[in-house]
Amino acid sequence: MDKHYEASEAIKKLRIPRSTFFALVRAGEIPKVELPLRKRALYPKEEIDRLAAERAEVLHKLKQNPERLRFMIASKEDFRQIAEIDRMLFQEETWMSPEELQERLPYNPEVTHVLKDLGTSTVLGYISMSPMKQDTLEKLVKLEIDETCTKPQDFTAYTPDHPLDCYIISMAARPGIMQHYYAGKLIYTCKDYFIGLLERGITIRRIYTIATTKEADRIAKSLHFTPLATTNEWESQYEDFRHPYVLDLETKESKSRLVSEYLTHKRNIERRKKRHKKEQKTNRGE
Repeated sequence: MDKHYEASEAIKKLRIPRSTFFALVRAGEIPKVELPLRKRALYPKEEIDRLAAERAEVLHKLKQNPERLRFMIASKEDFRQIAEIDRMLFQEETWMSPEELQERLPYNPEVTHVLKDLGTSTVLGYISMSPMKQDTLEKLVKLEIDETCTKPQDFTAYTPDHPLDCYIISMAARPGIMQHYYAGKLIYTCKDYFIGLLERGITIRRIYTIATTKEADRIAKSLHFTPLATTNEWESQYEDFRHPYVLDLETKESKSRLVSEYLTHKRNIERRKKRHKKEQKTNRGE
């Protein structure tokens, strides 16, 4: 026993969620030892301690140089790494080649963003999100089709003409001991991106997504996405289940921190515009 941790001890040592820990065990990245007469597996202390030290070292380096992490539009080379991450996480039937992913770019050049370590040019996570043609969006959230059925021309660009509804097609963080940390960073930087769109005069009204795993369900709920009622809860041949969610960015009563900060920034922009118009009238002597 002195050479092994129980699961709860290993999870505490690594400071990662229980779901992430067992995902790493299933992937073979954390070895387990099954002993006779024991119902629960044990985990080698030496390996757990090594992983904990590795995680602490990465976090220390990022804290010392936070600028090395950048949320940015995916480059051609980034799409190759995105495809690699998909192959590590998702079912083969849902994989898309880098070339197929890039076919969306003429319709929305900003459809895919990455969280990138500029020091190593490594894609740590990505999010593919875009306004969609209304009929395609409706079919997705009603579970009449899934993401594999979408075509490049179903994606539309961010425009300032009117408030937009967006759909999160896919989001993932690189598997490993840092996956949960990278996923959190990815979500946080998305908030800054939405605020940046506001500064460009582009307003997002709602964000839709489909949870295809229990972990995705948990994340959607933790971010205060609202489940959508549907009578068509079919199980996809590619995922365990499909649960549609929406985050309304116009709901003042929302408990979401993202919504709260988004609305605050939106009000500040509106006040700034009013002051500017008032100053213009004053300068014209009106």
